[in-house]
Order: sequence, then C-alpha cells, then structure tokens
Amino acid sequence: MLVYAAVGLLLRAFAGINILPPCLYSTLFHVRCPGCGITTATILILQGHWADAWHTNPLAFPAIAIILGALVADYSKFLRTFAGESRTDKP
Repeated sequence: MLVYAAVGLLLRAFAGINILPPCLYSTLFHVRCPGCGITTATILILQGHWADAWHTNPLAFPAIAIILGALVADYSKFLRTFAGESRTDKP
C-alpha cells in the first residue's frame, strides 16, 4: 500500500496523473475532513509551492515531519541491529 501511495504521489506531482482514491469521509458525508488536502499539500511541497501547500492543509507539514522522523528512527534501528549482528559473527 505504501508503494502504491508513493507511486501515486509521484505520478500526480510530476506527471499530472491521478491514480489515488478519493477521500471516503468526504465522499460519504459531503464534509471536508481534517485530512482532506494533505495529499494535495504534499504534492505542492514536492513541487516547491510551500505557501500554496500551507493554504491547502497546514497539517501536511507536521505529518511529513512525523513520517520522516519515523523513517529515520526505523532506519537507524535497522543499522544498529545490522552492525550488532556483523560484530558477533566475526571469530
């Protein structure tokens, strides 16, 4: 699912092709949810349109920061685990 979302974001940002599904909450209740516009804001951030992204949905900025922080933490944990295994394997 993450790969599909990443490919969808990149296609929409750089090729104008939209393969992402619409917001279910907005479709069912005809009310804009707090998450609506985060994808659009993320695409605007990737394109360098910071002010437009802020006006679309300011929650995109902390969401991106949290996701990047989680990825860095997970990657550093992976590196520590991998480094620990390689030291114990040596005679």
